[in-house]
Amino acid sequence: MVPMFSIVARSSGTGKTTVMEKLILELTQRGWKVGAVKNASREMHLDHPGKDSWRFEQAGAQAIAIITEDKAALICHTAQRWSPQDVAPLLGAVDLLIIEGYKEAKIPKVEVVRKEKGEEVVTAREDLVAVVTDVADLNVAVPVFSLEETAKLADFVEEKFIRSKASLEEFSHFDSQGRAHMVDVTAKALTLREAVAQGEISMAQETVALVKAGKMAKGDVLAVAQVAAVMGVKETSRLIPMCHPLLIGGVSTAFSLDEAAGKIEVTVKVKIKGQTGVEMEALSGVNTALLTIYDMCKAVDKNMVMGKIRLLEKRGGRSGHYLRKE
Repeated sequence: MVPMFSIVARSSGTGKTTVMEKLILELTQRGWKVGAVKNASREMHLDHPGKDSWRFEQAGAQAIAIITEDKAALICHTAQRWSPQDVAPLLGAVDLLIIEGYKEAKIPKVEVVRKEKGEEVVTAREDLVAVVTDVADLNVAVPVFSLEETAKLADFVEEKFIRSKASLEEFSHFDSQGRAHMVDVTAKALTLREAVAQGEISMAQETVALVKAGKMAKGDVLAVAQVAAVMGVKETSRLIPMCHPLLIGGVSTAFSLDEAAGKIEVTVKVKIKGQTGVEMEALSGVNTALLTIYDMCKAVDKNMVMGKIRLLEKRGGRSGHYLRKE
């Protein structure tokens, strides 16, 4: 079942639509697919007299679908006002359903409280999950956000409704029976994704000097390691059992030599337009480059140590932007 909640208020004119609009924009920019439902008491323009949908209904049609190149709408007769649960299956593959109104429905609610409309919270305590308000020091037993704190409200919604409701199969490499499986990403959209990983190899100062001068017996260490990083990225799905084979868009590798500290730092950035992230590919690229440096230099220095292999940054996908804080 799609996670859902409604945005309600004690009366009209409180800004529910504005809060909902800003929240949808914020969540969409983070990569989530959001469905929206408005509990309208008035006639929608879609069903306006004179419009095609209205004319079809007047002619006797019991259900009407309006389809364009990138949109679809459904109009059908119902025995009574539908609930959000009735509507949800018709909205396609969404991560979250946000409803404006439906105060009577037994679903979680975020209430908008405006000082000019009254400072009383009208939602039943068992349904209330948060409040958005311009009232200072509002005394309620749920998280409170100001009208300007859309990003913080989105953080709350992500954790409470999207991540906590995600299925085991969707976010785990184990299926419902506890067996390992490859996560199904076929329903995900193609989006731009990037990942940056870094690691280092410590060695004697003299070894770094030989690499820097290009005097290692096996040849140009960094040139070979750069090729190795690309190969490591491309071979990730063959090395890590549950990784998807990916059509990598680009790989860039950078080396930083610190002769005084006796180390070489490797940074690998991977880009793709795809359905899953490339963190593992970037990390595999770093590891392969470091192992290649070790192989190229081990004849003169067997005491080298590889370490600090980590993800620095990722962009794209449902989890949005991650930046490591050292």
